[in-house]
Amino acid sequence: MSDLQPKSWSAVQAYTMATICLILGIVVGYLLNSPKPVTSGAPVAAVAPQPPQSGMGGGMPSAGDMKRMADKQVEPLLANLQQNPNDPVLLEKIGHAYLAAQQYLNAREYLEKSVAVKPNVDTLNELAFVDYSMGNSDKAIETLNRALKIDPKNPHVLFNLGMFEWHGKSDPKAAIAAWEKFVKTNPNNPKRAEAEHLIAQAKQHLNIAPGTKTDKPAL
Repeated sequence: MSDLQPKSWSAVQAYTMATICLILGIVVGYLLNSPKPVTSGAPVAAVAPQPPQSGMGGGMPSAGDMKRMADKQVEPLLANLQQNPNDPVLLEKIGHAYLAAQQYLNAREYLEKSVAVKPNVDTLNELAFVDYSMGNSDKAIETLNRALKIDPKNPHVLFNLGMFEWHGKSDPKAAIAAWEKFVKTNPNNPKRAEAEHLIAQAKQHLNIAPGTKTDKPAL
């Protein structure tokens, strides 16, 4: 069989892949809506874990396996898209499926098409997550600010903006501004205490140049 041919999987392998895709979807959904702080200054606050690579026994799905499964998942959506090429909901669903499988280029393509047709705060939030995951913090922050023009008080966007400003740009001042607005405009949000804790930590870094060794608590 040619190497280009999709390989067949046992029932156990197929079950394992389905489970991992489900977990990745849950993780991505959680991080997009309420990323939690990390214990170091590394920019990993909103990056989902990498899928495991195939071992010698082929028991775990590789990145290629995840891509093939995502392609299979979106097949019916793509068929519907042929009839409705400018449907923002369909475009977002396809983008989200690729995002859950960490196929960021594909995810960006469809999420960008969705917001081009009809800008939506949740879709812009996902698109920002994609750009951040691909290492483009400037674009991610720009996209979140675009979302805030639609919904200036959106708690998910404000929280994520603080995370991206800190971990992506090493800008505690901008991060504090985003989190303070989050607290002010969403006083009853369950993430308020966490945001206040992040603000207190970030304030200890206001006068510290990025990369400087310090005993100050990291975010």
